[in-house]
Amino acid sequence: MLQNPLSLCRRIIKLLAILFSDFIVKATKFITSRSTVIALFIAISTALLVASSIPQRSTHGDKTPAWVEKLPAGLHYLTNLFGLDFIVGSSWFAILVALFWISLVISTFSQYSATKALANRIPPAAMPQESIRVDCTLSAFSTVAKATGYREAGSADGVHRFVKNRIGIWGNFLLHIGLVTVVFFSLVYVLTQHRVIFRLTGQEITRLSTDNVQELRGVLPQQRELPYSVVLKNLEQRFWKNDKLEYLSSELYFTDKPGGDPQRVDIAVSDKSHFGPYIVYQANAYGRAFDLEFVSAQGEIHRERLYLPYPSRRDTAAYGEMAIPGTEYLLKGKYYVNTERTSMKFDVSPLTLRLLRGKELLGEVSLSQGSTGQLGPFDVRLAQSEWWTDILLDGTRGTFGIFTGFALILAGVLSAYCLVPREIIARETDEGIYVQHLARRFAQFYREEFDEIVQKAKDLVEG
Repeated sequence: MLQNPLSLCRRIIKLLAILFSDFIVKATKFITSRSTVIALFIAISTALLVASSIPQRSTHGDKTPAWVEKLPAGLHYLTNLFGLDFIVGSSWFAILVALFWISLVISTFSQYSATKALANRIPPAAMPQESIRVDCTLSAFSTVAKATGYREAGSADGVHRFVKNRIGIWGNFLLHIGLVTVVFFSLVYVLTQHRVIFRLTGQEITRLSTDNVQELRGVLPQQRELPYSVVLKNLEQRFWKNDKLEYLSSELYFTDKPGGDPQRVDIAVSDKSHFGPYIVYQANAYGRAFDLEFVSAQGEIHRERLYLPYPSRRDTAAYGEMAIPGTEYLLKGKYYVNTERTSMKFDVSPLTLRLLRGKELLGEVSLSQGSTGQLGPFDVRLAQSEWWTDILLDGTRGTFGIFTGFALILAGVLSAYCLVPREIIARETDEGIYVQHLARRFAQFYREEFDEIVQKAKDLVEG
């Protein structure tokens, strides 16, 4: 005989609900088990250790590190497949962090239930052996306890609870909330990571596009538009007496669309600014850019820009080199801060160029701005020299939440260890009041405080 279809449907739904509930329980136990949490923590820590030990794309803009290029084809494929050159931006790392976060969330709910029960609990009426008898009324003892910072926290069946620093009971829960916040926004950071690195030359309008910037994107990059253009109007630097860099800042002008009004953005090392959805950072990389005009024996002209870093000391030169495109020549250059070499303040200083073909030196020349000289088979002219520096735009989300989480962790630690909760349990009997002292940490350290309260209660009765 066929069953009622509605009854059969109900039985199936009930069975599915039981199976689903059983699955949830088992999954929860698995993901919150000590072995799982330790395994996830070790895996994430190992990944971060490897990422900090091996050069990553994040430290080279979006360029593939040299060590990846040197790998055999098979290992090169596996490295790209698992994102070992960009670990914190890989999918598997995001999954590890997500699982760890889910484990923390479940543990935090359990921690909340346990903390709430502890904060509101009323001890049993059974008399503990460590209780001390005080010959005074409950109201008198309550007055003394309140004067010392203890507050009533509930009563039942003749048992009265007084607590000092009750917020300290919630310290561990606040610590868990902080951990959950940090891990969650770290996951947001990994998923939405978007960094844009580009180089600017002074007084030159740079049209920003994917062709002249290096972009680093996370697992789920947001499609944010780049600023339309930017100009490096001024670069300022100051140095300590030992020639170390003290201060580096840039005066930038951004436009967000063609024909838009330029918006001034001032940045410095350790002093970021904002433009649109991006945080603008000053990179600690700068120097002089030299525009060179090469004229071959056939009269052909081509222009190259040689970027050289700023000298590290007043008495040492800055060096750099570049391969001249379309030729077999290597161009090397150097310059000093100034001719006298008496300070770190830049002044007009000749640029010395050397042209090599392999190891063969073809020519050497020193040029001032606007001058021309012979360099191997070329006549070369130094057209102009300007400052250059690297700028970072960061459109990643989650940084503020990570710092907020660390603040909550600090608050939780301070609450748990600096605001140690103490309790006095007073039990009323026909013989008088029996009091018991409880401290979650450092019980012996706070024993003297309890003894003083008991003595004051006795003195109050005798007085």
